[in-house]
Amino acid sequence: MLSITALLACSCYFSYISGSLNYLSEHNFLKHKTMEDRLITIATDHYTAAEILKAKLEDAGIECVLKHVNLIQGAVSEGVQVQIKESDVERALRIINEMKTAQEQKEMKDIKQIRRILVPVDFSDFSKNACLYAIKLAKKYKADVKILHVFYAPIVDLVPITDAYSIQVDMDINLREMEDQAKRNLVEFVNEIRDIAAKQDYSDVKISYTLREGIVEDEIASTAKAFKPGIIVLGTRGKGEKQSDIIGSVVYRVLDKTKIPVLAIPGKTSLDSLIDVKNIVYATDFDDSDYVAIRKLIAIVTAFDVKIHVVHISKSPEDKWDTVRMDALKDYFRQITKNVKVETSFIKGDNPVANLEAYCEMNKIDVIALNNRKRGLLQRMFKPGLAKKLIHSSSLPLLLFRA
Repeated sequence: MLSITALLACSCYFSYISGSLNYLSEHNFLKHKTMEDRLITIATDHYTAAEILKAKLEDAGIECVLKHVNLIQGAVSEGVQVQIKESDVERALRIINEMKTAQEQKEMKDIKQIRRILVPVDFSDFSKNACLYAIKLAKKYKADVKILHVFYAPIVDLVPITDAYSIQVDMDINLREMEDQAKRNLVEFVNEIRDIAAKQDYSDVKISYTLREGIVEDEIASTAKAFKPGIIVLGTRGKGEKQSDIIGSVVYRVLDKTKIPVLAIPGKTSLDSLIDVKNIVYATDFDDSDYVAIRKLIAIVTAFDVKIHVVHISKSPEDKWDTVRMDALKDYFRQITKNVKVETSFIKGDNPVANLEAYCEMNKIDVIALNNRKRGLLQRMFKPGLAKKLIHSSSLPLLLFRA
């Protein structure tokens, strides 16, 4: 039997009526088929994928029926058989092969190698650490690095209207002075980074810079839209250090503004350990957007010889449906890359951050990757997601994807 699990691993909800129609279709089909032209099971899969294949085959003029459909809960029905006439097997196999080839070509086309890296900086040691890592990363990818600094000019309260002109002049002068100072600081910072890069034999990496005035996350997103980086690298304070909420919030707000992957590097992270990445954990909540994130993850890790640990954290033990969805993710990894080792695990516990950190320590994880789903304001205020918690507490680099 031919499995099409990797064709579309997502869950949809279908009603009792849909299952009943399948039953009637099967009844009529069996009524009209001859003894010589018996039914053959061409594929066995979950209900959603079976429905998609059935529609595709019927579009090509091949009659088919679904067997073993759960009429009450079609969406969680496993082991659904797609059956066709024996005389149609050759045509059906050709169509299935074409579907698989088209899917693989589309997925491989979506995997783009990193050619540009954007590094927003505030001239701190954390930013310097991020820049040096981005340069080493660029060397592996043969990519360009752009260093971005955003300065903010506060609005001056206006006083009596009679002084409006002089106030405007003063504001213009102050703004120019702030911009000139920011530019001097940026040039000095970039020159220092270039000197360090040259001493470490990274002088062939192209390093450019840009200065913007405005709100940090807005200007990062705007620059990213024009520069089109494959990844944004941000330096952050590490676990156990005094920090304000601003540092973590910038990372989180950047994720809200752009769909480009963000790599957040804690200040005390060893650059050597980052370049020699061996183990990456991808934390999944079984969202459909995992498949987009996985393609981006594969594009980023192609330069490394890594093992990816796919984990799901839950307060209760995994059920049958969780196992099916985890198997689908593993199959998807295998489909889009042959060179990356993948291991799957379920983590049970009441504290997702602590449970994940314990797993990372036990398995010598170098980078935590996860998908950050966009959530409503109230959800973010009263129930922060795993990504936000890790931004403020993790001692490991975080590779964050926007769902």
